[in-house]
Amino acid sequence: MRHGPFWERLLRGSRWTWRSEQYRAALPEDLDATVMSLESNDRLHQKQGRSTARVIFHSPSGPLPVYLKRHYRLPWRDRLAAAFHPEGRHSPAAAEWAHLERARALGVAVPDTVAAGERIGPWGELQSYLLIAELTGCDALNEILPTLAESLPPSTFAQLKRGLIAEMAEITARLHGAYAFHKDLYLCHFFMPQNRPFDPSLKLTLIDLHRMGEHRWWPNRWRWKDLGQLLFSTFDVPGIDNRDRLRFWALYRRRLGLRRAGWHRRMIQLKAARYHAHNR
Repeated sequence: MRHGPFWERLLRGSRWTWRSEQYRAALPEDLDATVMSLESNDRLHQKQGRSTARVIFHSPSGPLPVYLKRHYRLPWRDRLAAAFHPEGRHSPAAAEWAHLERARALGVAVPDTVAAGERIGPWGELQSYLLIAELTGCDALNEILPTLAESLPPSTFAQLKRGLIAEMAEITARLHGAYAFHKDLYLCHFFMPQNRPFDPSLKLTLIDLHRMGEHRWWPNRWRWKDLGQLLFSTFDVPGIDNRDRLRFWALYRRRLGLRRAGWHRRMIQLKAARYHAHNR
């Protein structure tokens, strides 16, 4: 990716585009020129200069449903940083693309990245986009667990939860062991296949890594935030009980060899209580 000298970025602007070879044939040739003006009302969410929508690209190989994240207006600090340091991934879409690659390198299952791009300048402008493949046939744990709790025999459901808890603990510990923290680690960001709940090779997929960051100094602060969010998100979810929460905690701290477990646990519970009080 070549951005040219600073004056060129300032006066004319520069851009970069990345496309996955796996999905390249399904994407339009003029994607980079049209992506910021594409219109879709499917699961559209717009707020403060950014938007997320579901888009389906049609090609001879079949439909490709994706989630399109776009950022139109960003703070001046990000615009200036991108102008002076264009390789820095200062826009949210570029940052999330890097976070997905980081998590994938750690062995964490995340959605496929289809395409990404960034426009830097002219005159301090900064826009970006990210295309993420839809997790077709998958549901968030907070949605599917209550349904399974009603439809499955208790012993079968308990066995399923043990496998899911072990997978969640492994994903979380793998990130935290590398000082990578999700910062939005709610139950709704863990997805599982709908039609393979008892497949021994089942892997959960973790989504929404736009806030992920690496923190080697005082990592406990971010550990408590992640685990407090996760604990809070299990409150009032049918099918989840204290035994499940304790099992997750035992597996997580054993996987990391965490010392002073009682102290960590109290701090996590305080965080969860704060989220709960704020939500109420």
